[in-house]
Amino acid sequence: MVLTNCKKTYDYKIKDLPDLHLLKVLGLRKGIDFKVQSKQPLGGPIVVKVGNRSIAIAKDVAKEIVVQEVS
Repeated sequence: MVLTNCKKTYDYKIKDLPDLHLLKVLGLRKGIDFKVQSKQPLGGPIVVKVGNRSIAIAKDVAKEIVVQEVS
């Protein structure tokens, strides 16, 4: 599943993501656990919570981030 399909109440793990410098700077990489904090309307960003940090990810980038639900 991709990040744009995630629901707010579940835990997820990043399985694959595009090789973008900005994602690395933000600390997003394979294996990171996160929760979706909010999904902005009208094509706005998806805000994820990684540890105690909130990170906004553009919807076009979020479509390329493959995730897995963590049970």
